[in-house]
Amino acid sequence: MITGMSDWVWDRKTRQLIESLHKGAGLETGLARGPYGVAGTIRGRYACRACGQDLIARALSPTAKQQPHFRHESSAGCPAPAERRRKAGLDDEVVLELRDTLVRAWPGVPVDLVLVRDPEIEDEGDPPATGHPPAIVVRGAEQTVVIEHVRTLPGADRILARQRAVRAQFGPGAAHVWFLAKDPMQFARCGKLSVAPRGRDRTVHATIAPTAEQLAVITAGGGVYWLDGKQVLIPYGVHDFVHAPEKGEAWDFPDWRRKVWPNDWRISHPLPEPDATRWGLVPLALHQMTGTKATFSLREAREVMQALEDVQRARWRRRRADARELHASRQAPPAPAPTSGPSPAAPVSPHAPELAQPRQKKPPPPQPQTQAEAGIGAPGAGTQSPTAQSATCPLPDRDGRPTGPVIPPLPLHPPSARRRFPPRRRT
Repeated sequence: MITGMSDWVWDRKTRQLIESLHKGAGLETGLARGPYGVAGTIRGRYACRACGQDLIARALSPTAKQQPHFRHESSAGCPAPAERRRKAGLDDEVVLELRDTLVRAWPGVPVDLVLVRDPEIEDEGDPPATGHPPAIVVRGAEQTVVIEHVRTLPGADRILARQRAVRAQFGPGAAHVWFLAKDPMQFARCGKLSVAPRGRDRTVHATIAPTAEQLAVITAGGGVYWLDGKQVLIPYGVHDFVHAPEKGEAWDFPDWRRKVWPNDWRISHPLPEPDATRWGLVPLALHQMTGTKATFSLREAREVMQALEDVQRARWRRRRADARELHASRQAPPAPAPTSGPSPAAPVSPHAPELAQPRQKKPPPPQPQTQAEAGIGAPGAGTQSPTAQSATCPLPDRDGRPTGPVIPPLPLHPPSARRRFPPRRRT
């Protein structure tokens, strides 16, 4: 830790943050003035990170009895407000933490903290040391990557100016990316997005509404990511839309699972398009992102985005097929409703056999007739009345066949009742 009146010191000569101060560190004693200002103006070599004033390096000589330290030129304390000093310290801490992580991930690769000179801001009178936190510069064999790690983005105009300054200082081929701290308020506005990339398990992605500053980074050709601990969030575009019903489709599904199917979305990647409704975020472990030496590898995040694009085509086809099926089911004639009562009896065929005809009731048998009714005369009369003849022999019908069974005539004297036991004698 630096001892003295200031905690964070910029070296204008090397354009790096001085993290340690000790004897023999290769620093110059005093103000060590030089052409370090705008357009080569003479400025002190060391600047306070909080207020931007020149600092004096003291006790750097090997024979000095005091500890090496910096102090302001006025020998007084830093004139910057306490809140500004605290904010500058926090900004530098997050940058140093990410720098140390990259140094461990890419051993042997130069990873430096560099002050990006922004002529447009310096011309406005803003001291370069206080204008922006230091950038992490990774000089790989194939490309230079300039990494900005800030808690909050500056304004859109400052972002565009910063992009131009990076390209001017490190070349037009330098990659410029921004790592942001996760803002709970921004992440709570849009909620979650349930996704099922092809060939992967269903998961949930956080979505955010991009700010004007974040859109400015994309417009300037940079990359913007969120660093949440050891996890990096990579954005893609989410374009919400409502399916327009085509001919032969019905989208008013009655069941709750498909009721929201008219509301759909499409993806834009590898960078979100400017007209995206919101941004979805693919989570990626930091060690996955730093797997390729001296460069940020987004291969795994890009594969997830491509899988989301592949599955969205299948999702659209499925939903439209169900919409056509629903429309067709409503055009078909309704099926007859089943009856709950007994089924009607089948009609009787005119050629049904005789056994199937209902039986007719037989006429009651004729009652026994008395002698007077039978017309029987006294013995020896020699003739019978027509009534007696009809009783003994029925008249034939037109075909000459008798109309009923032949009934024998009644006896002249009915038999007397026979007693079962002999009569008792009276004594």
